[in-house]
Amino acid sequence: MASISEDYLDSLPADERAEFLNGLFSMLSMDPSKKDETMAQNIRKMYAGHEGRVVKCSFCRKDEPDDQEFGECSGCGLALYCSKECQRSDWKLSHKAECGKCEDGERAIMNRKLSSRMDQFHNIYCPLIQKLVLDMFRAFNKEMDAGDVLFPAEFFVDIHLADLPRGTKRPRLYIKHVMLGKLSKRALDLYSRAKPPERGYERVRSCLSYSFGPAENDTISSHHQFHYKTGPDELSRFKRSTKKVYEENVDEHLNMINSIAKGESPKMYKVIKEIMKEKFG
Repeated sequence: MASISEDYLDSLPADERAEFLNGLFSMLSMDPSKKDETMAQNIRKMYAGHEGRVVKCSFCRKDEPDDQEFGECSGCGLALYCSKECQRSDWKLSHKAECGKCEDGERAIMNRKLSSRMDQFHNIYCPLIQKLVLDMFRAFNKEMDAGDVLFPAEFFVDIHLADLPRGTKRPRLYIKHVMLGKLSKRALDLYSRAKPPERGYERVRSCLSYSFGPAENDTISSHHQFHYKTGPDELSRFKRSTKKVYEENVDEHLNMINSIAKGESPKMYKVIKEIMKEKFG
């Protein structure tokens, strides 16, 4: 699995690549008349290799328009419909037998709804999340002096999500905080059995989590990984940069995602939706 936007980044000379990565989110303080256009261009470049999906009606497969959110099944929270007619038709055809409302308890239904929302969040913001994850690792390695291993196999970035109010765009989640986590011995053993990445790549791991209560089992987690190309240029840039630079990048990536999720950057949300429809509609 190649990293998101890798083809575009690899096509740039080293200096231009570094400039693009370090300056992508510096437009937040730009002249408003130029900011939207510049940010839209850069987001399009980042999403060039994104393997996402478009939201569609579960029955007629119509695309969800920008000015309407499809209604969700109140039973399972997974099926989405553009109209009551489609929902009734799908229920009669097949969904009655599939819906969690028919056979599962409230806890199982809630877990599935949360997992679905987290998957939607990752699908929409995947390239931006990966930038945040990469710079979290780089900042950590600056502190730990980890040498040439930029993304140690035993660690992952935990991205903790929280609810946004009704009225914001689905999935109505934002990033509450991010931190570095360490895999258990069992998890690390299971991962070690997987096929290793191609030569010159490192496996980078992250986890989306959401807590709906104080107990340990009141947290839903969704683990993700991607392969990132490393090499002399990457290590050279890492050694030239400082921990502070990477920490500032993490803050900028987080603020960018949250500003879109909270509806503070509607034009950027629209750009992402347009990209998804162009590629997968």
